[in-house]
Amino acid sequence: MKIEIRDNIPDEIAIELVGIVIRQGRISQQRDRKYYCWVTKITYDDDDYTVYVRDNRKTDCFVVTKS
Repeated sequence: MKIEIRDNIPDEIAIELVGIVIRQGRISQQRDRKYYCWVTKITYDDDDYTVYVRDNRKTDCFVVTKS
């Protein structure tokens, strides 16, 4: 798993946000594979964030940004 953190978001917040997406599970399906939701908007401590998931055949890549 890879996490790309943008917008100077603290590591601990980014990890918590990615954890929220992972706990939702692999809910999107394309062909014969299941994926995490491609885009998840989350409000955390009164700030808005977006977690994108990029498909990489070797590992999941999560991108965390401020909305």
